[in-house]
Amino acid sequence: MEIVDGQLHANQIGPNWQEVGLDVTLDATVVAMDAVGVHAAVIDEFTGLDNEYHMIPGHYHASGAWRPERPFSELAAAKYPDRFVWLTRVDPKDPDLKELVSGLHSKPGCAGIRVHAGFDGGVWRDPSFLEGGYNDLFAACEAHQVPVFIMITPRLDTLEPYLKRFPEVPFIIDHIGISWPAADASPTERYSRLDPVRALSQYGNAYLKWSHVERLAAGPYPYPDLMPHFRKVVDAFGPERVLWASDHTQAVKEHLSPHPAPYSHSLHYLRDSNVFSDAEKEWLLGRTVRSVLRWQR
Repeated sequence: MEIVDGQLHANQIGPNWQEVGLDVTLDATVVAMDAVGVHAAVIDEFTGLDNEYHMIPGHYHASGAWRPERPFSELAAAKYPDRFVWLTRVDPKDPDLKELVSGLHSKPGCAGIRVHAGFDGGVWRDPSFLEGGYNDLFAACEAHQVPVFIMITPRLDTLEPYLKRFPEVPFIIDHIGISWPAADASPTERYSRLDPVRALSQYGNAYLKWSHVERLAAGPYPYPDLMPHFRKVVDAFGPERVLWASDHTQAVKEHLSPHPAPYSHSLHYLRDSNVFSDAEKEWLLGRTVRSVLRWQR
């Protein structure tokens, strides 16, 4: 079975990633993936946030728009074109928005965009998002068949108008689509947060990135209390619209979860589970992300 990681901040792999060259970090990424049996990955390059919550690296264009830079992603796709694709960002206020989106597929390895305005899914805090201010961006994505990964937690309702307006755009909802409950939250309270997520399964262009179970589960690996609720999510969307991701460099951080997950835990709670059939796992662990990104093997 081919395993494809749906999100990896691969440029952060290794304890000294900020101090060593991109080639060294890329080699460490390949070693880490091989060690757990991950064949390919979607890179979301990220080194930090600026004061305006733009995810760097990037710069301000003369127009005032934020323009991302993706040196690690471009290196990875050039050196290992069979193993890596990457996501970029497009400022919805960029005056060259249409040209930027239309040119994405000409960039080797660029598979889509990610809409993310800092922590807590801040995009929904933007009044322009609520008022249809992302229409031009998503219309361009629809015209040029560019998938959209979007961090919308916990206001999934604010995505619904765009799901209706742009039915040909695949919207991949980031990180299960929920806010992480407090460590002392009851299982009923924490898992009820999946109810509005399942409700969006009625839209055929809504996909779900399933990651960070270590922050959701009440118990440690292999998260047995969580698996029945995961089963309900897959039953709602179908395995063809749920894609697994590790977000390894974040999942392993102790201050973000009561159950920090090494790469192997992020994968094998699902890979070794008896809750899903082998055919379902084939979709969840690789086929879905290849399908939605039109990423040929």
